[in-house]
Amino acid sequence: MIMKKSSVARIAVFAVAVGVLAVVAATGCSMKNQSGTDTETVQNSPEPDAVYEAVKAAYGENYLPNLRLTDEEIEVRYGIANDLYSSAIAEVPMISAQVDELVLIKANDEAARDTIEEALTAYQNVLREDTFQYPANLLKIQASQVYVRGDYVCFIMLGVLDNETAQQADEGKVIEAYKTENEKAVAAIDALF
Repeated sequence: MIMKKSSVARIAVFAVAVGVLAVVAATGCSMKNQSGTDTETVQNSPEPDAVYEAVKAAYGENYLPNLRLTDEEIEVRYGIANDLYSSAIAEVPMISAQVDELVLIKANDEAARDTIEEALTAYQNVLREDTFQYPANLLKIQASQVYVRGDYVCFIMLGVLDNETAQQADEGKVIEAYKTENEKAVAAIDALF
């Protein structure tokens, strides 16, 4: 029964994400960069593997995603076609009890970058509204971040909190602690530009 609910939840999440993308595309709406950083394309941006290794090194043994997605899986999961990017690295956990996730997509151009950002933001919103998530993961999901730097668009949901921080009653403080964990990835990416 749990497996069926999980599968139904994943199908529902995908359907909602596709619907959101269709609405965004049909209305011509654009979403503002959540990171608040300059989103101009950088001509001499770092290689994707260097960005990935820098982020992974920032977390050390606390880097938990361990399943790399193919281009086809990226399109199914995030609604991002491979003709929008020159490179994409997306890793998720193998076990469904974990939610740590890293997506690093190097867009082909500014229009593609905007489309990818919209898709990852829609994905993030679907995750935030998914009532089938494990309760322990809800606050980490709320702290997730869509980050744009140069021609890269990233979805960051990483980090491990110590037990005392993770189990405190103030949910706002836990969310802020997870946001601080995500900033490790942001700092690692920024250092390469």
